[in-house]
Amino acid sequence: MNHNPKKLISGLTLFILGILVFVLGPGLSSVCADRDDEIARDLHTLNREIKQSRKQERRAQLRHDSVLKKIDKLNRLRIDLRRDIKKLTEESQVAKMQVEEHKIEAARLEESFDEVRQKFCLRLKVRYCQPPGKWLDFLDSNADLTENLNSLVYGRRVLESDKRMQQSYLDLLGEIRDRNSEVEKRHLFLARLKQEQGDKVVALEENIAKKNELLYKIKHQVEEHKKLVAELEEVAAQLKRMTLESSSIASNFVDRKGNLPMPVDGIVVSFFGIEKDSRFATVTRNKGIEIETESDSPVRVVYRGDVVFASWMKGYGNLLVVNHGGGYYSVYAHLDKFTCMVNDQLQALDVVGNVGQGQFSDTPSLYFEIRKDGVPEDPLIWISQL
Repeated sequence: MNHNPKKLISGLTLFILGILVFVLGPGLSSVCADRDDEIARDLHTLNREIKQSRKQERRAQLRHDSVLKKIDKLNRLRIDLRRDIKKLTEESQVAKMQVEEHKIEAARLEESFDEVRQKFCLRLKVRYCQPPGKWLDFLDSNADLTENLNSLVYGRRVLESDKRMQQSYLDLLGEIRDRNSEVEKRHLFLARLKQEQGDKVVALEENIAKKNELLYKIKHQVEEHKKLVAELEEVAAQLKRMTLESSSIASNFVDRKGNLPMPVDGIVVSFFGIEKDSRFATVTRNKGIEIETESDSPVRVVYRGDVVFASWMKGYGNLLVVNHGGGYYSVYAHLDKFTCMVNDQLQALDVVGNVGQGQFSDTPSLYFEIRKDGVPEDPLIWISQL
């Protein structure tokens, strides 16, 4: 399952607000120390997501390369089939021309055969259609007998020659017809083979089209994974920068101990720690200080940091919490209004709001705390002057 980087950042913010609302209510204990832990956890989650996304990217890239190889193989096969089809087309054309030539030759032979047959029939008619005993007339005639016999022998030889010629024509015509039948069969075979090869090409084209469509989808997946990895890496880099900046700010914040400015001009009327009230004989434990000042006085942040909470809270009124990094937070309560919002990055002495009226006081005042990992510390130790 992939995390949306934008949702992850917004989820981080919502988590921080939820922690603050839940924890600050009882007494502002362990206020914002969880924020750094949450950033670390989110950074760990991001790194895990980046690793998983890279694996998915590699798998998608392998599928992409595999499909690309298959498409290349299919394209080579398509080229071979088209070459075969072209060759079959040429052979089919040659066979078709041979069939036509054989038909012309057979027609010419049939015409010649008809002429020979007509002559042969005429000679047969002359030779065999004489009345019976007509040949005996040659014996009584004045013609030379030898001459008459030679004529009969010559006629018989002519008839035999015509018969042999007729048979040769019949044999040749049969051979041509047999050859023509074979050529026609080959022509039909080539046509059928060409059709089969054409069907293979059509199926191959469909397969290539499907592979190309799959390749496009996989390529889109690879691009999406790359984009996601880039986004996650950017968010991770931001979190790392936040951690580094937080560490840097925390180091500088600690160095400023005893030199921080007052958040507002006024007089401290309630101090940190145990405070006794002689009039009512009561003891209270203060986690911060109360600074009495003029109404609507500007409240300034004591050091640079990020606003992690700015809202109303029971017991504190309008409450502002600023993260200075390294588990250090400054808290400003009893504000009349805010001039900043959550996620704002503040610089030292930026105005964050105006003083309102304390919850249990009739005079305007600001409640101020400094905490380390949720544990309150005496703000007067951090402030340079009153």
